[in-house]
Amino acid sequence: MPRGVSDFTKLRGEGYVFVDKSPFIKEILDSGDAVTLITRPRRFGKTINLNMLRCFLHWPPDHQPDLFDGLTISQAGERYHQERGKRPVLFVTFKDVKAGKWDDAWIKLRGLLANTAEVAARETPVNRLTYDQRDVLEKVIHKQAEPAECQSILAILTELLTLKHDGMTPWVLIDEYDTPLHAAYQHNYYSGMRDVIRGLLGQCLKDNNDPSQPQTFLHKAVITGILRVAKEDIFSDLNNLGVYGVTEDRFASSFGFTASEVKELLAARGLSDRFDAVRDWYDGYRFGEGAPATIYNPWSVISYLGNSTQTPRPYWVNTSGDALLYSMVEKSNDPQDRANVETLLLGGTVEKEVPEGVALRDLPTLSDALWSILLTGGYLTAEHTEGGTLGTKAVLCVPNREVRIAYGRLALRWFGREGPDPLPKVLFSLEHGDVAGFAQALRTFAQASLSYFDFAASQPERVYHALMVGLAAGLTGRYHIRSNRESGKGRPDLLLIPHDPRKPGIVMEFKVIDSEGELEQATDKALRQIKGKNYHAELFAQGVNTVIALGLAFAGKDVAVEHQTLTAADITPR
Repeated sequence: MPRGVSDFTKLRGEGYVFVDKSPFIKEILDSGDAVTLITRPRRFGKTINLNMLRCFLHWPPDHQPDLFDGLTISQAGERYHQERGKRPVLFVTFKDVKAGKWDDAWIKLRGLLANTAEVAARETPVNRLTYDQRDVLEKVIHKQAEPAECQSILAILTELLTLKHDGMTPWVLIDEYDTPLHAAYQHNYYSGMRDVIRGLLGQCLKDNNDPSQPQTFLHKAVITGILRVAKEDIFSDLNNLGVYGVTEDRFASSFGFTASEVKELLAARGLSDRFDAVRDWYDGYRFGEGAPATIYNPWSVISYLGNSTQTPRPYWVNTSGDALLYSMVEKSNDPQDRANVETLLLGGTVEKEVPEGVALRDLPTLSDALWSILLTGGYLTAEHTEGGTLGTKAVLCVPNREVRIAYGRLALRWFGREGPDPLPKVLFSLEHGDVAGFAQALRTFAQASLSYFDFAASQPERVYHALMVGLAAGLTGRYHIRSNRESGKGRPDLLLIPHDPRKPGIVMEFKVIDSEGELEQATDKALRQIKGKNYHAELFAQGVNTVIALGLAFAGKDVAVEHQTLTAADITPR
């Protein structure tokens, strides 16, 4: 299964490995919702599933070869087979409608609508439309429509398809409806884009229960996106909307990979022995309280399989798409938010009431919006959910090792947003055993960073611990990071186990003191603790040849580092 290919016809027709998600089609056909909105994190298979549904609904039953042969939906029964080719399908994807300014975004949206209208209008009875409808259609196709004029085009196209197919109303499939909204919010043209998207979807998808409104021509619709935008922002005219987000059981296994699917993919590549590593890195998402199993990030699993070295890396968190998230994080001035990020970074959980929908215009003033964005965006998962006053009460945690790297970066953005980027020098020095360079880079960063003291002022030792875990997270692709894990006769603050045993292993112990004059005594005490409690034992047990023990002492912005190179002979018998 290739990374980045979302064309179902290509995947099946060209013989790629395909994870069978066709039960999704049956779930949609069985649904009683006129309009179904499904939200999932980016790159979790929304586009390919909608493309697959489109092919099933639109595919002529006598077409050969049948791309659904052998898939689960082909055995679902005659009732489902009869839905193939029965109705027209209007498919629109907004995934590429994003730009840094309104004019450029409008050009992209106008082009998308022109192409969609031109395809739908081919060989259709345009003369049966009203004069005003034909005027809008003509302007949209020739890219001459103003934003307000184009808002009715999807509704016009559904009527046109209904006329062409002798009264059979179409399916409407809308992919990544919120991509234009994310970009618009980030670049300050949200109001105009919201009005256009709300008009396009509202006029096309509303029900026919209000006799004062024009008739609509819709059989059913399926919409996908990342964020469940509040109803008053986009879906205010829709009373026929069923919403299935990341805390809902429905469609739980339709997006992302299950453990059994991952095992099959690994076995096909002769990599069954790598399952535990893949689970550690990419598993952990739970969609709904009653979901039978956790879900793996599909983009990262496919990327891992496509890497010739099969080295676990943060594939998903290294892709684009996090601008809204980072924008919100950097704008947050709530010390409790920062304390909660620290808790998550160190493997804990936080309990929050997550709003059911977020109005993007209200993000700066909505206290729990950050946690809703993190959850729906895939940077958190919910271990447990229950009903709340304003939304869903959720116990939130970081799903896996890959995402923990993103939290390390989040912490660093908070710590160092007023100082230099410490990563290149600190990480290079650590990895190459340059303790003097590491100490200097760390001191420079601490001196320049002014904002990290309010991160968790009541527990300063956790501040520095979070800082060091955040820094070390950048080495995750080359080191196994252990924080407060058992090793020897205690729990070292931080353990870095290299994938390549020829590189030095690193064990750190932190001390936080009040007086700058006691820094050297504190670093000496930290080193004695490492050796006395054999914190370095796990490193040698993992086959590491050399261990660098680092004693770090912090007093405000001052940092002292002392080190000692250890060998297996330094393990104290117990």
